[in-house]
Amino acid sequence: MTQKRLLTIEDLTPAAVDDVITVADVLEKHKKRFGHLPALLRGRCMGMIFDETSLRTRTAFERAIGDLGGQAIHYNGAEARIGRHAAKTEHLPDFVNVAGGFNDVLLSRIYDFDTQRQICDLSPVPFINGMCDEHHPTQALCDFLTIKRQFGAMEGIDVAFVGDGTNIALSLAQTAAKVGARFTCATPADMALPMDTTAHLAGFSATTDAQAAVKEAHVVVADAWIPMNKADEADARRERLAPFRVTPALMALARPDAIFLHNLPAYRGDEVVPEVIDGPHSVVYAEAVARLHIARALLLYCLRPDWAELAEAARSSAPDAFDRHLDELDRRSATRVFS
Repeated sequence: MTQKRLLTIEDLTPAAVDDVITVADVLEKHKKRFGHLPALLRGRCMGMIFDETSLRTRTAFERAIGDLGGQAIHYNGAEARIGRHAAKTEHLPDFVNVAGGFNDVLLSRIYDFDTQRQICDLSPVPFINGMCDEHHPTQALCDFLTIKRQFGAMEGIDVAFVGDGTNIALSLAQTAAKVGARFTCATPADMALPMDTTAHLAGFSATTDAQAAVKEAHVVVADAWIPMNKADEADARRERLAPFRVTPALMALARPDAIFLHNLPAYRGDEVVPEVIDGPHSVVYAEAVARLHIARALLLYCLRPDWAELAEAARSSAPDAFDRHLDELDRRSATRVFS
């Protein structure tokens, strides 16, 4: 069996994207019905490497593997001796192979995409990109889970991203193409997503007109204007991006039932005003918690050899039938571990 990896959304087939989102949704519904999930990952351990502090990604994945009976080990950049905050470096293959020997899956949140790619390629176990400067695949998946829950579908949905062409924009564009959504990216001309990353994406369009992008959209998405590596450009970026601020007037151009998404942390007054992010169109808190649901599904995708069977049951079963299927998988897991 080929080792699973999620370096970018492009590592997933359209069917895999749909399966991850579907399993995430039905698992959460099972959790709400019964108060817990079966220990489908009992005995499994996830190594998580962060060179920056993390609220949503770390909490989501630690909670997710715990919900499924496993555990997580956290390495900060200094402990791992890789990333931007390591006092001294360690030979990267040494670290990755040792960490992979201790753990069953690795998740890494390191700003530099090339380092992420190296870790992914070196890893002896499945790998998940928790975020880097060019991609944020787990965020895109939780955003489309939020969209599916809001509108009942992903195909045919119009998503408008406004602001800088960030990692969020690229991963959302890639996911939209996988699920049949239309994605419009509105940025200043010098902040557009590179053509070589978007030219092949179905349903993708780019513009410098935020109003045109948002018109009749189901979903409006913003991201922080001042990334951590561009703090010295803050004033210039605010001036350049001012026409892309999400205001009530901009949201009014979208559909009446449109939702506003933001991966957080948000900077009220920069990319979005309080009246929008704290208003009736905003679902940013549900969006944030959706990361937990996606984390559970991704861990099962990476670690369960019977993932295809689980995904099929999630797609086709009534709730009580899916509950019975989970119980059967739980019994199988217990037998493998303890017999």
